[in-house]
Amino acid sequence: MKIIPRYMLRHFIPVFSLSIVAFTILYLAVDFFERIDPMLSQKLPWQEIYAYFLSKIPMILTQGIPTASLLAALITLGILKRNRELIAMETAGINPLNYVAPIIAASLILSALHFGVSEFLARPLNQRLENIWDVKVRQQKPAPWLNPENLWYREEHTIYQVRLFDRQKKTMEKASIFFLDPQFRLTQRIDALRIIWTENGWIAERGLIVTFGNSTTENQEQWFERRPVDLNVSPEDFSGREKLPEDLGWIELYQYVERIEQEGFTSTPYRVDLHQRLAGPLATFILALLGIAVALRQGLHGEIAASVGISLGVAFAFLTISSMGSSLASSGVLPPFLGVWAGNILFFALICFNWIRRHA
Repeated sequence: MKIIPRYMLRHFIPVFSLSIVAFTILYLAVDFFERIDPMLSQKLPWQEIYAYFLSKIPMILTQGIPTASLLAALITLGILKRNRELIAMETAGINPLNYVAPIIAASLILSALHFGVSEFLARPLNQRLENIWDVKVRQQKPAPWLNPENLWYREEHTIYQVRLFDRQKKTMEKASIFFLDPQFRLTQRIDALRIIWTENGWIAERGLIVTFGNSTTENQEQWFERRPVDLNVSPEDFSGREKLPEDLGWIELYQYVERIEQEGFTSTPYRVDLHQRLAGPLATFILALLGIAVALRQGLHGEIAASVGISLGVAFAFLTISSMGSSLASSGVLPPFLGVWAGNILFFALICFNWIRRHA
């Protein structure tokens, strides 16, 4: 590595590390005092308490990385400028882009790290956090033992509507099953008070079978007390605990969105989530550029503390615009892409304009 990039990173990395550690400690301290009393009142072992707060660190890091990159870029360049080191570099004929390039590259790496921590650490650990807090602290019933109500399930050419599925008894209560042809036309419907899983398959009790005719045949109805029904599902298809969309990885969520859109359901909230998972990490890069722009505009005797305050105010505006855009996208007022990416696009354009104007 050349001298200038190494010198810039030698200043940038310690400031970033100090910022992210301070943010994490402050966040954990506040959260600890908010949650420790309910945990102790439920006599939660210290091992569980320790695991809870330890599991929260990846999520805290994803929230702190963008602000820490902003502060690190701003303070690094602010100190070097106040010490006239940047002037010395420019006097020696070094283009400003050469000494900010290491910070830009580091911020891109931090954006990738942000995405990786969010997808592969923070999101899976959130399930563990919810289990400790909801089940062991709030004393809620574990999700796998809850019986889903008004359950809808679709497989190829068949749609199931189950008012209540009893996981332990493996029984569908008040079930309606719709059979479709390849053109998505209804060919048969079964309504049953109860459909029970046995060793020989499903047995329907007290119901009605309606076979729908076409232009030349009439509909046929058949009441029954108890009869086997040939279904291509098992109790595991209903009782298996699927991940919620917010718990899915990015690729899994993308596939989920594509699937529900093909089935004709709205996917706007999930589309918004897809874009947010990319726009959030990229905000690390945008805020680092913002820190660079603010640091280069301040004078030799500019107060770093004042610049930090200004940049944090601008960062707050950036996050506010991004949050408002996401809300408008979720409500359908704006397309998901435009709503979620509005803050990133707007501030990136402003930063580029400021850079071009400064060096024109």
